[in-house]
Amino acid sequence: MEFDYKWVADPEIFAINRVDAHSDHKYYRTEAEAAGGSSSFRYSLNGSWKFSYAVNEDSRVKGFEKKETDCRYWADITVPGHIQLQGYDVPHYVNSQYPWDGHEKLVPGQIPQEFNPTAEYVKYFTVPDTMKKEPLFISFQGVESAFAVWLNGVFLGYSEDSFTPAEFELTEALCEGENKLAVLVYKFSSGSWLEDQDFWRFSGIFREVYLYTIPKLHIQDLFVKTELLKENSDETLWYTGRKYRSKTFATVRRWNTACYARNEILARTG
Repeated sequence: MEFDYKWVADPEIFAINRVDAHSDHKYYRTEAEAAGGSSSFRYSLNGSWKFSYAVNEDSRVKGFEKKETDCRYWADITVPGHIQLQGYDVPHYVNSQYPWDGHEKLVPGQIPQEFNPTAEYVKYFTVPDTMKKEPLFISFQGVESAFAVWLNGVFLGYSEDSFTPAEFELTEALCEGENKLAVLVYKFSSGSWLEDQDFWRFSGIFREVYLYTIPKLHIQDLFVKTELLKENSDETLWYTGRKYRSKTFATVRRWNTACYARNEILARTG
């Protein structure tokens, strides 16, 4: 599958190959990691990225996502951060009207073509030793308003939902040594029609980005239900969830668990 620019204007397409939403509980390899609050299962990609800006799709650098395209000479930009606060485009406040009103005549199902700030990001990175030989994912905690992701020239997926985390699996596209991550971000998308309210219009990767891996057996999701026993007033907590093992998800039902450290660690299951 390859990225299709038509998706950006299509209100029925807002996620391609995106990992399903799940619990964001923290987990650690050891009790010592938990005590220090730093997990070797996570690796931050925050910091300086390579960057190219264009006013619309037609004027951007085509093929920048290919592994052989050298982007090291590009300008630097800080992630996380809105591009409008780093010298590109301008902050734009709109109340009851759409930001393109008076500039382009559009109807739902269309997006601006003449002025739709387009940001191309590149990050070169090497997978930490602690994450090798394990499934590897990337988490974007906030990108406004639509973006596509590639790793080493391989298309990974597409996402809208600006203020919702978006995650993709990297495992199959990884290579030995240095990897090239490419992200294409559009300021306006089909989702922008739903944002007709009074706030500043920004764009870019504005929240943290990190790699993460998981153990071979991992609790992916958690659900808590309470059951009041009829014979007495005691209440029983039952946890259900989804586990991840060898790239397949399965449902775990009616298992009781004890938790500690602000629900960040599953102490035991049974």
